Amino acid sequence: MVDLYNSAIIASSIIIAGIVSSRVKISSSIIEVVMGIVLANILLLKIEGWLDFLATFGGLILTFLAGVEVESRLLRKRFKESALIGTLAFVAPLVGEMVFLTLFTDWQFSTKLASSLALTTTSVAVVYAVLAEYNIIRTEFARTIIAITFVNDILTIIGISLIEPNFSIITLAFFSTLAALALVIPRLMSALVSKYGNKVIEIELRSIFALLFIISFFADKAGMHAVFGAFTLGLIFASTLQKHEHILAKMRSITFTILSPAFFIRAGMLISVSAIVQNVVIVIMLLVVKILAKFGGCYILCKRYIPEAPTFSTLLLSTGLTVGTITATIGRDLGLLTQEQFSITVIAVILSAVVPTIITKRFVPKHV
Repeated sequence: MVDLYNSAIIASSIIIAGIVSSRVKISSSIIEVVMGIVLANILLLKIEGWLDFLATFGGLILTFLAGVEVESRLLRKRFKESALIGTLAFVAPLVGEMVFLTLFTDWQFSTKLASSLALTTTSVAVVYAVLAEYNIIRTEFARTIIAITFVNDILTIIGISLIEPNFSIITLAFFSTLAALALVIPRLMSALVSKYGNKVIEIELRSIFALLFIISFFADKAGMHAVFGAFTLGLIFASTLQKHEHILAKMRSITFTILSPAFFIRAGMLISVSAIVQNVVIVIMLLVVKILAKFGGCYILCKRYIPEAPTFSTLLLSTGLTVGTITATIGRDLGLLTQEQFSITVIAVILSAVVPTIITKRFVPKHV
């Protein structure tokens, strides 16, 4: 039976997080994680079954939307620099974090890999927000940064999906199905919009959500992780949904009203404050290693391909939030991260969304 007291407190927390976020101008995702920490560690609330479901749905839909955000034309136009810098933005922190965790912890290899992967990401949401805040989002170098971010996150999603691969004939069937969907989806969505576009029952959204669960389940059975299926499906839907902006707007409304808050509040409720206090040095060092590794891997190339703002660009590539939290959550769900290790990793991810963003203010390009 659902505990209505817990449910009411959690639901109220979602509202409070939104209000606080708009007032202090910090990503609502960060505030929601903090609210989750308070709910579990101070108010001692338990995670309800409905929150578990919504958080799982939220993680899948956020990953799907990350795939939808990828602009194939932008990637093709800036393929060389985005592929080169994006790959190094992934590999450099992965190697750096693995080396650090190997030298200073006794974590198992798979645990170190899961934690390191969570800290390889670049936050698309943070990058968009910063570029928009300084009114430079339409510049050429801003588009290059965004393209690099796409590559970085694609590699992270692939990486977490391959931590415990178990390929079989189902895997082949899965990729064959994705290839078929890539051909069918544009016509299917056009038909649905044409026939049901003005109906309040939202057949298009129902179809997308149902297909998301089906493909995620299929990906899991194929030896990949559900998140890989969600992200790949997002890539397949990208060009189609970008043409039907009204459908994408509705999906974002549903996602950021309830599903995304559920995901981040649940993530916060899984964090142990005592684990953070006991391991604060490791948390700080994970953040420092990520930033230094991003600079070591990307700065010289940013100086070549983004000469207008190499330091500013590298700092943006050092941010991380949604995909990093999703990756850490997957690591925990797979049993690769204990609650303590998960707590350490997620706090480091959140700090990587905050600290580099604050530093960027000193390096905003003046003449672009």
